[in-house]
Amino acid sequence: MNYLQLALEESFFSIGVSRPNPAVGAVVVKDGIVVGRGRTQRPGNAHAEVMALRDAGELARGAAIYVTLEPCCHYGRTPPCTKAIIDAGITEVYFAHADPNPVVRGKSRKILEDAGIAVYEGEDACVRACFCDETDNDLHASSDAPCECGVFGYEAAAGKFVSNVGAEAALVEFKAEGRSVFHEVERYFEAYDYFVRNKRTFIEIKSAVSEDSFMGCITAKGRHAPLKITGQGANCWNHELRAMSDAVLVGAGTLLADNPRLDVRYVQGNSPVKIVWAGHHEFTLDEVHSLAVFALNGAPCGEDTPAGLPLVFSCVAQPQLDGIAEVVALPHESFADNWCFMVKKLSARGMHRLMVEPGASLAREIFNAPREQEKNLWNRIDLWRSTDPSVEASLERLIDCGDAKCGLEFPGLPPCAIAKESAMIGPDVLTVYYSAEP
Repeated sequence: MNYLQLALEESFFSIGVSRPNPAVGAVVVKDGIVVGRGRTQRPGNAHAEVMALRDAGELARGAAIYVTLEPCCHYGRTPPCTKAIIDAGITEVYFAHADPNPVVRGKSRKILEDAGIAVYEGEDACVRACFCDETDNDLHASSDAPCECGVFGYEAAAGKFVSNVGAEAALVEFKAEGRSVFHEVERYFEAYDYFVRNKRTFIEIKSAVSEDSFMGCITAKGRHAPLKITGQGANCWNHELRAMSDAVLVGAGTLLADNPRLDVRYVQGNSPVKIVWAGHHEFTLDEVHSLAVFALNGAPCGEDTPAGLPLVFSCVAQPQLDGIAEVVALPHESFADNWCFMVKKLSARGMHRLMVEPGASLAREIFNAPREQEKNLWNRIDLWRSTDPSVEASLERLIDCGDAKCGLEFPGLPPCAIAKESAMIGPDVLTVYYSAEP
């Protein structure tokens, strides 16, 4: 396990609560025991470090604190966290990610070190934050043997000792785990970094296609219908992305075809704001009554929005959604201009990450936008491609039975999309793309 991993798990429950402040988690550790946990509260209230220190109480004196983001060092709506850490008697600070805010970046470390506190950051902190669970391994020969493992910060886990046997293997394992946590934290704060530097919401597109690039199918009546493409592993990953997003968006076509709940069921954490891109579709009363997104309570959209109401961006009036959703009128003629208008609205609400789960039509609009607009429409694309032959077989059966007349093809990636990462979960392959533009 890893103390910064525990802090990261805490931070997930702060998403949507701390907005526009970053969602941060912290844990206080003394003698190898987590004695305090905390996460950032609503703006104007305590940050994660203060909450964890309060939870630890007097046990914080002489302890270490592990924080996902560099502690703040300036007076805003709350006093600086560096002061709270110093006053609490913390002796070691580990933070995983440097704050891109120039008011904070690099200044916190100097303040803490000047107070006699040892500070570790980034990948180094994540590796040092590793600890062993004696129930899960046999590395701990005796409690009175000195620590010989050489793992960074292992002694700071206080009371966790290993013998020379297996020490080298432990070191390799801990370094690998620490680097993995560091990568996870960097991914987590990717949207926050972008928001701080650009004052804009980070747009992440998630799509899934079959081996032959189908996203769904078209029924005999010409309607779009869902096609089960990815397995449970990819679906869990998808819910993790939802949990770390401020909001999740689908188009009207996907809403009518799939009737998704847009909630988080496979992981713990934030329930994102539900957003519907209605375009020119006017929802009927029957559709409103049958769609889960309008029946389920979601997260608050902001101080000016009643809690639980989804956001609907629409080019046409939506009389059936009165009191059921917050409808925002789209004022422009072109899709790209309306999309940028929406992004500005979400940015003004302090949303760091918008997850978009488009159908073929919406994906085509986003990917085929004019070149001068394209940089504003998306930041990252997560494309799942199934290698499971049963997906194609299911589509063929639907067509043979007359339930579908053809497959719905993925529109293809924009020309500026550059593949950066790849991973495989079961039969599903994930490829991550970023724009070639800076």
